[in-house]
Amino acid sequence: MMSLSMVIPEALRRSLRMAVLIASVPVAALALAIGARGALALAVLAGALGWWLAGVVAEAVRAEVAAAAERLRAMAAGATEAPGPSGDGALHRAVDAWGRRFAEERARHREALTRLEETEHRREAWLATLRHELRTPLNSIVGFTELLAAEVDGPLTEAQREDVDTIANAGGHLRSLVEDVFDLSAMTTGTFPVTRVRANVAAVVRDVVREAEGVARTKGVSLRWEGPSEAEAWVDAVAIRRALTNLVLNAIEHAGGAVTVTLAVKPATLTVAVRDNGPGIAPGELKRLFRPFERGRTAEARGAGLGLAITLGLVEVHGGTLSAQANDDRGSTFTVTLPAGMVPLEGEGGAR
Repeated sequence: MMSLSMVIPEALRRSLRMAVLIASVPVAALALAIGARGALALAVLAGALGWWLAGVVAEAVRAEVAAAAERLRAMAAGATEAPGPSGDGALHRAVDAWGRRFAEERARHREALTRLEETEHRREAWLATLRHELRTPLNSIVGFTELLAAEVDGPLTEAQREDVDTIANAGGHLRSLVEDVFDLSAMTTGTFPVTRVRANVAAVVRDVVREAEGVARTKGVSLRWEGPSEAEAWVDAVAIRRALTNLVLNAIEHAGGAVTVTLAVKPATLTVAVRDNGPGIAPGELKRLFRPFERGRTAEARGAGLGLAITLGLVEVHGGTLSAQANDDRGSTFTVTLPAGMVPLEGEGGAR
């Protein structure tokens, strides 16, 4: 239960006690003088005195609460120094102390934000420099390897050609890995560039399947797709192609013999489901499947574990979702859901 000391400031309590003490003297004297006959008059006098004292206390409390409320409103509006008289009541002192603490915390918060922004700027500058420094030698390695493979400087022996092919494959893989790492970093910080245009997602899906047919044939996997010939949405076609390519190639890698890509159009969404009949996904792996550098399914899984994390990022920058589930019979299904009516953001539009 709230006590009187928690509601009425100390100065007001002192005033109230003094008023009651002063008023009790004439009331007591009057009671002795008039005896029992004057009880009614005494009661009326006591009621009037109480009414007057209540008005004094209420007015003082009202004034102090109003001043405290004004100071709180000023602090909520962002003022570091709240206006209004400080007063000498407990409520005023509490508000003053809270205001000082508020101003200190606000200053610390602003300082922390400033340091965070400076750190982020330095990080972006460092990543841009590192990306350039890594790209330059890698592009040189790949470029000169292509010149050697083209036999511009003379014919190669069979052994030399195998060596050149090995260098080209390793250089291309390393360049892709570097690009993946930096792209994932950009997605994490929300700086990955996308350019949405009105595109036929069905055509993108067909192209992805067509390009993956060669890989599927070499692995003895049957690859087919189902869906309408037209399905438009505002998307970055390059980013969506990359995401779907990752899913289809991943399914072919782990398929037991068949992969099916299905496009479905609903009033508000487009869904692309990539289904395989491979070994499937263990329930414990579903939670960590899209984490960077996680390599699932089998211990022999190759790669750095960035493909699904990047695919998730590419889908999410479009406001879409990516989910995975184990099939009831065998294998797994990855489903991409995209908003069908999403318009380009301000400043976007046009081809990449």
